[in-house]
Amino acid sequence: MNSELFRSSSLAGSQAVLVVDDVGIVRRLAFRLLSEAGYRVFEAASAVEALEVLAMAAGRVDLVIVDVVMPEMSGVDLVRIISERWPATAVVFMSAYSAEVLVREGLESPNVLFLAKPFTRDELLARVSRALRGAADRKDAPRGTPRKDS
Repeated sequence: MNSELFRSSSLAGSQAVLVVDDVGIVRRLAFRLLSEAGYRVFEAASAVEALEVLAMAAGRVDLVIVDVVMPEMSGVDLVRIISERWPATAVVFMSAYSAEVLVREGLESPNVLFLAKPFTRDELLARVSRALRGAADRKDAPRGTPRKDS
């Protein structure tokens, strides 16, 4: 794995976010904005790298922000694997594509958290906060309780 692609900010004690996007400038922007906001941030340029990062982090990633359309494996397929292996990990999908392309990629559920590219700092941080709040609610809820995305 290319060490430039597996970078982490050094802000200990904060929640951990993995940004997965094959476009370097998007990854680096999200990395910088999230790091400045106090998150521990990892990045991966592909689904395969993301799975490697998640395995090395051993369940300590709280949120994955993933591009829907990527080469080799779509973000939707990656999230299916993440949901099986690390079910407590929250997810935000992001894309610059239209709804038609997203449906073709398999992103059909209206209940997913989505971030449209290009995004602002405030939009990114709002989605991250909402996803992490939802994950905390799910962790605290008794088994069988429906997911709350408020």
